[in-house]
Amino acid sequence: MAIELPELNPEQQRAVTHGEGPLLILAGAGSGKTRVITCRIAWLIAERGVAADNILAVTFTNKAASEMRERVDRLAGRDTGAWISTFHSFGARILRRHADRVGFGRDFVVYDADDSKRLGREVLAELKLDPAFEPVEPLLRRVEAAKHGLKAPGEGGLIGETARRFYARYTERLLRANALDFADLIFLTHRLWRKEPELLERYRERFAHVLVDEFQDTDRAQYGLLRLLCGPRSNLCVVGDDDQSIYTWRDADVGHILGFERDYPGCEVIRLEQNYRSTKKILAAAATVIAKNSRRHAKTLWTAGEEGEEVRVERLADERAEAELVARDIHLAAERGEGLAGAAVFYRVNAQSRALEEFFRLYGLPYVVVGGTRFFDRKEIRDVVAYLRLANNPASDVDALRVINVPPRGIGRRTSDRLVELAREREESLFATMRGADLGFLRRPQREAVAGFVRLIEDLCARAGSLTAAEIIPLAVELSDYLTSLEAEDERIAEARRENLDELVTAACDHAELSGDSSLGAFLEHVALVSAVDLSAEGADAVSLMTLHAAKGLEFDRVYVVGLEEGLLPHYRVLEGDPGAGGRTGGLAEERRLCYVGMTRARKRLVLSCVQTRNIFGRSEQNPPSRFLDELYADRDEEELLRPRLFASPSAALAKEGSEPPVATRLRQGYGGRADGHVYDMTDIDLDDDDEVQIDYSDEFDQSPGGAGRPVEGREWVGRAVAHPSFGRGRVRGARKTHGGVALDIEFEELGPKTILARYVKTI
Repeated sequence: MAIELPELNPEQQRAVTHGEGPLLILAGAGSGKTRVITCRIAWLIAERGVAADNILAVTFTNKAASEMRERVDRLAGRDTGAWISTFHSFGARILRRHADRVGFGRDFVVYDADDSKRLGREVLAELKLDPAFEPVEPLLRRVEAAKHGLKAPGEGGLIGETARRFYARYTERLLRANALDFADLIFLTHRLWRKEPELLERYRERFAHVLVDEFQDTDRAQYGLLRLLCGPRSNLCVVGDDDQSIYTWRDADVGHILGFERDYPGCEVIRLEQNYRSTKKILAAAATVIAKNSRRHAKTLWTAGEEGEEVRVERLADERAEAELVARDIHLAAERGEGLAGAAVFYRVNAQSRALEEFFRLYGLPYVVVGGTRFFDRKEIRDVVAYLRLANNPASDVDALRVINVPPRGIGRRTSDRLVELAREREESLFATMRGADLGFLRRPQREAVAGFVRLIEDLCARAGSLTAAEIIPLAVELSDYLTSLEAEDERIAEARRENLDELVTAACDHAELSGDSSLGAFLEHVALVSAVDLSAEGADAVSLMTLHAAKGLEFDRVYVVGLEEGLLPHYRVLEGDPGAGGRTGGLAEERRLCYVGMTRARKRLVLSCVQTRNIFGRSEQNPPSRFLDELYADRDEEELLRPRLFASPSAALAKEGSEPPVATRLRQGYGGRADGHVYDMTDIDLDDDDEVQIDYSDEFDQSPGGAGRPVEGREWVGRAVAHPSFGRGRVRGARKTHGGVALDIEFEELGPKTILARYVKTI
């Protein structure tokens, strides 16, 4: 039965209609690899007469597998029944049939991450190991890495007696429970086939054609499974791009795609180099950066599309100017009719989102933090803010209950419930009860734990009045011993949480400078207002914010890659030669690939930015522009292309005087402002059954210079002389209404243009 394939370019056609033998398809960014792999499966079924159940296709996510299956069935015009799944689903399917051969029952259960943690904690207890000194999550991560490396207990792969004992006992407990963890699905399938060569041969005969998507992301166990299933002359087709290998921290090994021709001698190699996504200038810039990696398959991406805009490179004074440039640029594009969903901002570490979120709120732009959580909603931020609120107001029961046992101090749920009940009987706050009531009904360890918590909060309360918000944050982290709780996290997760806590200090410093008030109370009010106005808009017309790692596989009309500085991109762990980051050489190559991935997500417009001084992780850093920016200019005439320029705030081209946010009246998508300029708290909004927006205006206030009781009119500000406690004197050049009040574009006499909320300046 013939099928009608979509239009293919010559290289795609060659890949789809390849005959027998191994095939390596080097698919550059935006080159249509998914179309090729699905068309090849459909072509094998329809044109070569290969039975669908003799074809195996594997990829890395359920979503990708589902989309691939749907495309194949649509091309074939029927439900083909081909084996199209993730690596792990394939392993589970094999083990359901033969688990008894590796010591498990066929009705085994698969433990998710939470199940594995619970079992890991039980193992620690059995081994009499203190989780405070031997946290379970790093141990589980080391066990996972050993399985990815095909190492069973006693076969090496783990350093340290404790880790080896943990792995052995953890494996025993899994076997006793007839349970497999996620890594076992590949690891045990590989063991099974090594142990049962006759069984392996049956599967080799069954799967006449094997296709692998995103091959550059395979770890040793996954590739080992493929090597067993597919001999050197088999019909193994792998599709991938070594320039997009960015998951070493998940144990992916770029060496598999780089060494494929060695492992499968005589394989055909087809390069998909025609790009269907980006403009010529974007591709040229990305190619300049990635070409500096020496260990790679050479590829030259090209497009038949338009030349496009120049790639913009901006150098700003600090991270706030950078964030404002992005927000204002997107705002002006929206005024021109360009949808917000077509814009994305990429950064290297999660903590960078904080400054961006602040200015997106200032400009009334809805956004979605893809694959993550908004800064002030992150667990570690909410935990520490709860300590700060208790220092400011110890009567807050909500905050006391949140952190009474965070980090764990021996006050369990049963104890806290009894304390709450007693506080209710005494008609006082929970903290007052813990401090003043007779707690003789508690056992001694619980009484001591409660007393310790009371001393902690009293100490914070005593110091809160004399310290700034930026000073009390690290004190709260230190006195609560909060960092100890992070040791139980995976190393990279813990590092991100620590960075976010440091960034909270920067947020307090920024607020103090902007408002002129460094007190804890003022900062907590700011945090509360930020949290109350939710500009996150899942499913709506919203800007996407995400890390560069999360950006892989996505594409947007307009892309902003921020923070291109030495120490951020490339990351300082790589520059310091951290072995966990791939060492200096391997890690630097991956950082360059990460930058390349970010750049090649852009369809029409690409903006790269760096700053002179970045306040991040609670400290001020002055790092030079990233070497990746330098590489863009290495072969160009200085006069031909401007190097990054230094701006105290966004460039004059973006400073459109009096521009009005295009979102002022779009309340239903989560904006926090009204067209008439009134400001409200999102908690005042109630959606009725008909989805009509009901707003309580009882707390509306006037921020105009003319006095209370009149509607806010931005034009009343324009031309006025104003003063700010930190920035000095200036004159208002433009004004707009946002969810947070009137935002003023002010030309300061000494510092130049800045955007400030009206409530932080006074007229002179």
